[in-house]
Amino acid sequence: MSKIHILIISVAALFVIFLMVGYFLYQFHGFHDQKIFAGDMDRDHISNEFDADTDGDGNVNLKDTDANNNGKSNKQDIVSGAKRLAGVLYDPLKGGHGNIGGKMGFIVCIDVPRIAYADAGISLDQLLKNDYAQHPNHYQTQNGTNTPATPYFYRRVRNVYDYAKANGMLVRRASKPKIGDIVFYSRYHATLVVGTHKDGTYDEVSASPEKIYTRENLHKKWKVRDVARLLN
Repeated sequence: MSKIHILIISVAALFVIFLMVGYFLYQFHGFHDQKIFAGDMDRDHISNEFDADTDGDGNVNLKDTDANNNGKSNKQDIVSGAKRLAGVLYDPLKGGHGNIGGKMGFIVCIDVPRIAYADAGISLDQLLKNDYAQHPNHYQTQNGTNTPATPYFYRRVRNVYDYAKANGMLVRRASKPKIGDIVFYSRYHATLVVGTHKDGTYDEVSASPEKIYTRENLHKKWKVRDVARLLN
């Protein structure tokens, strides 16, 4: 067998391995339940992603204790929604290069609360879009590169921070966490509280490049931080 044949076979084998690894990561370490965004729960011809009343019962999502009408409280759904993300890979490209990582189901940090809240029928995307339409001055538009017309407006931590701040939902230097709190480590990184304990510790679900995949961190000692507290 000639060296050229060996080279061709080697390249083909590497390509097959690459495809197999890519499929494995896509299948077992990606998030693929896009129905929580693209679906239309109440069949009002408004996708869940931008529906202010997901279940169509006449109560806006944030004031509806069971926004998706599944018999469970919003907090219960948010917790279960966040926990099912454990093991999902972080998108190292952060949506760049045509959102290749996102298409494979990989996520960034703000996707944790974004997906968890959507599981409960509460769309952070809808809240930001509606707020921006009424008060664009709440956001740092960066010469038009950070608006709802751009691809990643809803997946930027700083926009969720600014939404909460402008709407009286930002607790500055919170003395203790509550379930459902979006915890800001900065204007560029956030996690989600999914449990609290009598000893003052808490559980969070976090996606970060340092940890590679999404994790549930248990019994963390609370450090004073700003939080978005959207739920009562």
